[in-house]
Amino acid sequence: MSDLKAVCAMGVEGLIPHRQPMVLIDRACGMQDGCFVAEVDIRSDSPLGGADGVPAYVGIEYMAQTVAAYAGAEGLEAGGRVQVGMLLGTRDYACAVPVFGWGQRLRVLVRKVLHQPGGISALDCRIADASNGAELARAQLTVVQVGDLGRLQEGH
Repeated sequence: MSDLKAVCAMGVEGLIPHRQPMVLIDRACGMQDGCFVAEVDIRSDSPLGGADGVPAYVGIEYMAQTVAAYAGAEGLEAGGRVQVGMLLGTRDYACAVPVFGWGQRLRVLVRKVLHQPGGISALDCRIADASNGAELARAQLTVVQVGDLGRLQEGH
């Protein structure tokens, strides 16, 4: 597999099924040291911001959207398409800060632990401060790729 950089160059909105204003990650950076990496700039126009920044619990969504971008990049690289996935659960979300502060850049790193093609995957996820590498949050996410959400809703 390549480093996914060419596919990531199309931008986040080409890799995930989300649309604005709920696209919360800013850049998909590709693979680095066995992890898929995305970046988030904490800006005052964030739809989930509070008085001091973005609450740390939003980190779970940053992780989930990074997982979606990873899956989308792999699907497009293999000649497929971006598919809908669902977050099934989060284990052991731990965060070292109560908020991600205005002006902060986050690096979100996800590594596959378990992957069943077309099925359930488990990923170790971390959020680090991009300026100094300090770990701010970590969790393990369990996700499933469902493909066509319309068919899922119809019960097929």
